[in-house]
Amino acid sequence: MTQAMKLSMILGLVLGNILAFGSQAKSSNEPAEGTVWKQDRKQLELTVVTDRYKYGRHGKIKVSAMLTNVDYVKDIFLYNRLGWGYLSSFTYTIRDASGKRVQPTILADDLPLPIAPNDTTAFVKLSPDQFLGIHYAEELDRLNISRPGKYSIFVEYHCPISTSEVELKPFWGKENGTLRSNVVWIEVTP
Repeated sequence: MTQAMKLSMILGLVLGNILAFGSQAKSSNEPAEGTVWKQDRKQLELTVVTDRYKYGRHGKIKVSAMLTNVDYVKDIFLYNRLGWGYLSSFTYTIRDASGKRVQPTILADDLPLPIAPNDTTAFVKLSPDQFLGIHYAEELDRLNISRPGKYSIFVEYHCPISTSEVELKPFWGKENGTLRSNVVWIEVTP
């Protein structure tokens, strides 16, 4: 077989694959030409982990919450003073194995500090795949989960600052709503 014949066979295979892929990609769900695709993917993701899976009845738990920029190319600015509580950045929800909400005997309640809109030291720029996080350590007794059993924990992030109060763009502010984390299961043993 000559070089020219090999080259024409390879080009034929490549062209055939391109045409086959193009016909498979076209479907009845595809919008008309010129339609703008709306991107539903969020740029920020919240992940929660605990330091262990099993705890003794009167032990201490450490919960870590991490905000990650999951965009491939865009940076995003975040308020860098992370805290726990309804007026701050993070809140947690604990449920028992039946799904009933557990009311802790104490709630974290950090307060955000007032900032000037042009104070760039109060913010952090997250590049793609970078994260910003915080730990929360508490006695199981104070969280009201000292009885043996399984419990689920999830965390929510809500920025305490409005986008209109910040000059840095793009900024993930109060208007972006609440992010919910994954659910983590723990077990309290006797």
